[in-house]
Amino acid sequence: MDDNTKNTQASAQQDSQNGTQQPEKLFTQVDVDRIINNRLARMKQDMDTADQYRRERDDARRELEQYKNDAFLASKGVKDIDKDYVTFKAMQLVDDNTSFQQAVENFLKENPRFTGRGFTVVSTGSSALNFGSGGASADADIRKAMGLKG
Repeated sequence: MDDNTKNTQASAQQDSQNGTQQPEKLFTQVDVDRIINNRLARMKQDMDTADQYRRERDDARRELEQYKNDAFLASKGVKDIDKDYVTFKAMQLVDDNTSFQQAVENFLKENPRFTGRGFTVVSTGSSALNFGSGGASADADIRKAMGLKG
C-alpha cells in the first residue's frame, strides 16, 4: 500500500504541476438548494422588474393616446366640459375598422352641439322687450308693471 499511496501522491503532484486535472468540486444538497433558490429569486425579481416596465410603458402609451385624443377633440371645436362625454361616446363606436378620429367625426356629425358650432345666436339689434330708453325709466317701467309706487 505504501507504493500505491506514493504513486497516487506523485500522480497528484504531477497533475497539479501540469494543470491538467482540477479536483472535482462536490456540492451538498443544502448547497444545491441554496443555489437554486438564489437563481429563482433573481429570476422572479427580473420578471417583476419586467412587469413593472411593461405597466409603465402601457401607462405612458395610454397617456400619450389621451393627449392625442384631446388635441383632436380641441381641433374639432369640442369644449373642455364636453370632452369626456364625447370621448366616451366615440370609444363606443371604435372597432377594428373605425379609428377614434373617425368615430369622433361621425358622432359630431350627428351631434353638432358638442362642437360649439351647432347653433348660432343671431341678433337683430332691437330688443323684443321695450322697457324704455334707459336704466332709470326701465326701473320705473318694471315698478309700474308690478304695481309698485316709485
